[in-house]
Amino acid sequence: MRKTIVGMLLSGILLAAPAAASAQAGIYLGLQGGLSLQKPSLEGVDFGTDTTFIYGLKAGVQLLMFVVEFQYFQGVHSISLAEMATLDWDGRAVDYSHVGLNVKYLLPLVMVHPYLTVGYGYYTVDIDAIDKDRHGGVNLGAGVEVMLGKKFGITAEGRYHHVKFDITDRDLKVGDYTLTAGLHFYF
Repeated sequence: MRKTIVGMLLSGILLAAPAAASAQAGIYLGLQGGLSLQKPSLEGVDFGTDTTFIYGLKAGVQLLMFVVEFQYFQGVHSISLAEMATLDWDGRAVDYSHVGLNVKYLLPLVMVHPYLTVGYGYYTVDIDAIDKDRHGGVNLGAGVEVMLGKKFGITAEGRYHHVKFDITDRDLKVGDYTLTAGLHFYF
């Protein structure tokens, strides 16, 4: 009996969602800011984790429950080596940025829109006075947007970014978690 009620409730939400989503169809521009928790990995080297502030822009097109979103963010991390290594990277600034496209699947409720997102983009890492590289990588995450009227929304989001760089002939992998909050302005 309980499974039947839960199934009917979920079916009702999914059937009602397209009607609620169509009311929010449109284009938005947004600002975002938050934290980036970066953990680089390189064979034979133990890095410390570094957290820094990131900032960026978003622009998206929403149709029904789907959003295609352009995203840009940038931040500056500092490399910290957990132990002495043959690298002279300790304390170096790392300029880290991302430009990419994401697809979101919304579950639009009355004012709250939780969502899942997946994306692909180009990441750039520039280690001060060492090397610079740019490669494609993937990201996935989840978030929520709270609508405050028809033209304004507040967002909170968590994402995991995965990309591999070639820095001074070494395969540097970057696993990066970002936690951001932002504002969306709908047109």
